[in-house]
Amino acid sequence: MNILNGTEAFEAMMAGRNIMCRVAGELIEFDDLDQFPATVFAKPGYEFCIKIDELTINGFTFLKPYSLDELEEGQDIFLIGNTGSIVKGQFITEYEELVLAVKNGSVQRDLTNAELQAKAFQSLLGIENELVVKVVDFHTFMKPTDKPKKAPRKKREEPKEQVELAQVSSEKLDEVSVDEIETDPAKIIESFTTQINECIKVESVLSLRYSFSANGYLEREHVQHLFELVEAKLIELDPEQYTPKAETEDLSVEALKQLQQDAEDLIKGVNEQVQADENHITLLNDLLERASNSQTPAEANALIKYTSEWTEEQRKPLLNAIHNRLKDLSAFTTTETQPPSLMVQIQNAKDLNELECLEVEVFNRHPDIQSKLMDYVKRRRFELKNGAGPVGAPL
Repeated sequence: MNILNGTEAFEAMMAGRNIMCRVAGELIEFDDLDQFPATVFAKPGYEFCIKIDELTINGFTFLKPYSLDELEEGQDIFLIGNTGSIVKGQFITEYEELVLAVKNGSVQRDLTNAELQAKAFQSLLGIENELVVKVVDFHTFMKPTDKPKKAPRKKREEPKEQVELAQVSSEKLDEVSVDEIETDPAKIIESFTTQINECIKVESVLSLRYSFSANGYLEREHVQHLFELVEAKLIELDPEQYTPKAETEDLSVEALKQLQQDAEDLIKGVNEQVQADENHITLLNDLLERASNSQTPAEANALIKYTSEWTEEQRKPLLNAIHNRLKDLSAFTTTETQPPSLMVQIQNAKDLNELECLEVEVFNRHPDIQSKLMDYVKRRRFELKNGAGPVGAPL
C-alpha cells in the first residue's frame, strides 16, 4: 500500500480516485474521507492512501486487477496466463496484447493476488492445478513494425504462446545439468554470439532469437544486443531478403498534392493549438489569482470545476495553488472557531425543530454520505422523543 501526502492525495482525488485517511504514525485503519474535516489535505499529521476494491470468488478474496489508468511504463505487473502460468514483467504501453490483457482483468498487482485470482478462476471450473511463475521481458514478444517483410517459411511451424517462454530442445536439456547452468551475463552473451556466428542457415538464426528471452540472467540491453547480431547475420546470409530497401521511386503529382495538403493541415493545427494555449494561459492566470484570494476552503476547491477539460499536467499549477491556499486558511482557523460538522450538529440537536432543519441540510450533501447522515438523524429523533439530551449528556 502506497502512503500519500496531502498534495498527492488531493491530486488523486481530483483525478477520480477514492481516498482514505488516518492520523499519521498510529496503527489504526484508514477511514473514509467523510469522517474528516474538509481541510484535512492542508493539515499536518495525516496520511492518505488510495482505496482498492476487493473481489471474492468461491471464497478466494483478491484485490481488483490493474486498470490502464493505474499503470505506468516500466511498472512491475503479474500477467495471469491461460495455461496455468503467472508471468512477471514490466508494463509496456505500446504492447497491444498486454494492454488488452489489462482491459480484460488479467493483470494483477503482486504475486499473492495473482495466485488468488488464478485459483478463483480454476475453482469456477472445478479444477485445481499447480501454478507456474515465470519472469520475462515483454519487449521480446512485441511484433516489429519497421522491419522488412520476411520470406515465407518453407516449413509450417508449431504455434507459440504469446507470453510463454521459449523451450530449449530436449536434447540440450539432457546435456545440461542444474550445476552447469551459466549465470554470468558476459559468458552467456559470448556463448550466444558464437552460436550466431556458426549458423549457416536463416532458419537456424531465427530459432535462436527465442532462446534469448528464455534466459533469466540477461538484462534488456543484453537481449537487444543479441538481436542486433541476429539482424546482421540475417543480412549476411540473405542480403537480398533482409537488407533494408531504400525508397527510390519519385513522388507522383497526387502524392505531392497530398503532402502539400498535409503540410497546410499541420500549420492550421499548430495555429489552432497556439490559440488554445493562449486561452488556457489566460484562464489559468485568472484561476490562480482567484485561488490566492479565496476566503474559504469551499471557495478555493470550487475553482476545480473550470478545469474539467484540462489534462492532469495543465491542472497541476492550479492544484498546487489551491493546496497552498488551503494551508494558509488552515493557519488562521483554529479548531474552536471551526463550525462543528453536520454529523456533530445532528447528534447535539436540542429539539425536533432544529433536527428537521439539519435533516434538510443532509440532502444538500454528497449522495455517498447521505445515508450515513440520515442514520444519525433517525437515532437523534428517537433520543429526543424519549427525552434524551445531547451526545455525552447524563441520562
